[in-house]
Amino acid sequence: MSERGAARRRRLLFGVGAGVALVVTAVFATVGDGVDVEASGLRGALVDYGHTVVWALLTAALGIAAATGRWEHASNALAVAAGALYAAFLVALLTA
Repeated sequence: MSERGAARRRRLLFGVGAGVALVVTAVFATVGDGVDVEASGLRGALVDYGHTVVWALLTAALGIAAATGRWEHASNALAVAAGALYAAFLVALLTA
């Protein structure tokens, strides 16, 4: 496969990933993520919005990768932030 064809394939795959992540973000933002735990303060914010923001960050990371055709530092930073936020979300959820 030529370099041009490989770049096009990467863009397509990153774009599909971004689209799927966007759909998940939209569903979580409108319908909810199915988590029904009462918490307040920072823990409450993490439980209420953390999961949705994780998927929004993943959407942005994959969108940048789709636009550039490769996984850049910005994509990596957003994905790492999503992972850290997801860990915080899980801690908040399991300790609520």
